[in-house]
Amino acid sequence: MITKLYKYDIKKMLRILPYFYVITIVLAGLTRIVNIWNDIQVMLIIGYVLSGATYSAIANVLVNTFVHILATVQGGFYKDESYLTHTLPVTKKQLLTAKYLSALTVIIASILVCFLSLFTMFYSKELIATLKVYLDATITGINISSGLFITLIAIILFAEICTFISMAFAAIIKGHSYNNKKGGKSFLWFAIFYVISTSVTVIMAVIVFAIGGMLPELIAETLSGKALITIIILGLILYVGYAVAFYFISQKIFNKGVNVD
Repeated sequence: MITKLYKYDIKKMLRILPYFYVITIVLAGLTRIVNIWNDIQVMLIIGYVLSGATYSAIANVLVNTFVHILATVQGGFYKDESYLTHTLPVTKKQLLTAKYLSALTVIIASILVCFLSLFTMFYSKELIATLKVYLDATITGINISSGLFITLIAIILFAEICTFISMAFAAIIKGHSYNNKKGGKSFLWFAIFYVISTSVTVIMAVIVFAIGGMLPELIAETLSGKALITIIILGLILYVGYAVAFYFISQKIFNKGVNVD
């Protein structure tokens, strides 16, 4: 049943987003083509215009992704559609998990489209070589390969996305447990959750770096290999912990009952 819920939520969240995806990728492609003739003044100006349009389209993709996710969660759980949702022969845990997985899928898809658009605009052998130089300089002193380093960073970013989703869900569900001003209270709870998680991150970083004798490096312009790998491991542990914690917080609040509008 959770698979059916997942597919339904995906369709709801992706009703309009594919159009934004196509527009963004097309604009990126046109920008790349026009910039081939950037030695011509007119084409250079057109290239600037298309670049600005592409950046705006990328921002639009990200903003609309989160808007559609939040709208799907609120509509499915608390608006008119919720009267059908809560009569389905499924548990609240299944409802929440399906929304969570579908939101995660859509966010990843949108981020990939944004990266693809930027790659289309800027890819060149020179750029890749420059990035490789910066990467090699970054991991100097760390006994890991560049591939493993990139993989760890990707995993951390994925954990951050999961944390954001869990935090947003917890805030929406908590905000809608009140009888009035639910939207404002949802935003307030998101801010509270964000401040708490950020504070915990800072405190944990100070403690770990103090124990490791690396406290001055927290505010240094450059990091040693040991400090960098410490940040990566600590970030991974904390973000995974936040994602799991906020997911269970959402589930606990949701199980107490639903205050439908």
